[in-house]
Amino acid sequence: MKFGKILAVAVVATVFASCSNEEELANVGKSESNAIRFAGISGLSDTRTTPIGTHNLTSTNFDVMAFMSSDNALFMGGKHVSGVSDHGVKIVYNTSAWDYDDKDKMAYWPTVGDVDFYAVSPAITDDLVLQGFVYDMTSAAKTISYSTVDEYNSKGTNHDVMYAVTKGRNKKNNGTMPVQMNFKHILSQVVFKAKTTSSILEVDVENVKIHNFVHSGTFTLPAGEPAMSDWKLSPAAKGAYTVKLNAANVKTKNAVVNLSDMNSPLMLIPQKLTKWSTYSAGTAVSIPEADKAKECYLEISMKLKQNDSYLIGSAAEYKTVYVPFDNATGWEPGKRYIYTLIFGGGYDDHGEPILSPITFDAATVDWADANAGADVNVNF
Repeated sequence: MKFGKILAVAVVATVFASCSNEEELANVGKSESNAIRFAGISGLSDTRTTPIGTHNLTSTNFDVMAFMSSDNALFMGGKHVSGVSDHGVKIVYNTSAWDYDDKDKMAYWPTVGDVDFYAVSPAITDDLVLQGFVYDMTSAAKTISYSTVDEYNSKGTNHDVMYAVTKGRNKKNNGTMPVQMNFKHILSQVVFKAKTTSSILEVDVENVKIHNFVHSGTFTLPAGEPAMSDWKLSPAAKGAYTVKLNAANVKTKNAVVNLSDMNSPLMLIPQKLTKWSTYSAGTAVSIPEADKAKECYLEISMKLKQNDSYLIGSAAEYKTVYVPFDNATGWEPGKRYIYTLIFGGGYDDHGEPILSPITFDAATVDWADANAGADVNVNF
């Protein structure tokens, strides 16, 4: 490591120095003015995990790995004890500025050469490695692997995973300023709202689950802006997640109600979904068949009534309905996707409609006298 070589030279030099000069030489390159400092900025997501933005970036932390620009020699960081992930130098926010979590790992500018910095947030931990969060910055292709969890039915917690890249910095062009790390999100936010288009329908929602989407993959850091195409998905890793809901009662025509807890949206791997085909060749496609085909749908536990008559569920019981779900052009990193459910029916687990609206057909005939040639007398 270049920093190690600088220190080695300083230590050898002290052998030929007096006591007073020894202290000075030992600190060559290690003065506060030569220390590498960092500053972080996060882009807001376009709008169970708290999303990270400029307003709350300091509530998290990040790892930094660095390499010499000339030959990609490691300058900061190393391997996690697990051996399955790199492990950068942890940077935390202390009161008013970003600082090293471990002062013994403070890095200093090399005397010659540029440095390329790579940051990943949150900083890696043993628990995150076990969850499937690992990163590789030492290879030519810089990657982050991540697996989301259904955190309302498991012990895991999802995170707003971000990365930052700053290249070609040195003491001269950076001066005494901290190295600016501009973070970008690699996941997508998904939230749900609801409404009804009828003034006589009232809906109570107990929970919403989304089925058959990929929850694990590897993201390759791009040269430009992050995109869905930067993800390599693990197709076998498909599951069902529960949406964290507000208490949801939908009864005012066209009034939109937040189903999702907007402070804790779903954080999902960017991808294109395959929608559940409720009918194929004129035959209903069941939920088990949709699961086998990995087709996406929503599972909604709900009650629906028209005036005071229940059409789905009852006063004492919620009933499950299923709704085909897709995301059109797909989810992109750093974007928030808002889906509004317009209630009025759904499907059962056999793929058959649960509720069909009552419709009317009408026909008319030409006007004609009921009693041709004679009036009808009404006697009083």
